[in-house]
Amino acid sequence: MTPTGDKSAVRIQLAEDLFKAWSSGDVDAPEKFFHPKGTLHDVVAGETFDGWPAIRGFFANGLAPGMELALIPERYWVSDDGIALTWIMSSKILDDTFGEQNKGKCTRVMGMTSLDFDDNNLVVQEVDYWTRDSVPRSLGIDPNKPA
Repeated sequence: MTPTGDKSAVRIQLAEDLFKAWSSGDVDAPEKFFHPKGTLHDVVAGETFDGWPAIRGFFANGLAPGMELALIPERYWVSDDGIALTWIMSSKILDDTFGEQNKGKCTRVMGMTSLDFDDNNLVVQEVDYWTRDSVPRSLGIDPNKPA
């Protein structure tokens, strides 16, 4: 079921604002979009983080200063309960995890997110779908071959 146009526009704007917050480099910026008891499930991490303190901790652990994280929404599917969207994530490689030759390069990863909202348009559940292999592949590295 597709919600009314007004509700769709609100949900799309909320998703865009949330993704700008995730991209801001400020670990606290996304908090205002989440219900205090909201959850985030990251498929790559294989974990669910319950409540803003746990979500913040997960995000802060993965966010390095200078990494220039950008999460850019692309397409949206809106329902009465929430929204699904595809996105492109990019970030700068700051160390030699993927080899010295890749330090300073940017990754490009595609994924999808499902956001469920409460009646106050706060995120009660975010589920992020992407694959761990996407990061090395974006640098031209075959993750199945030894370095």
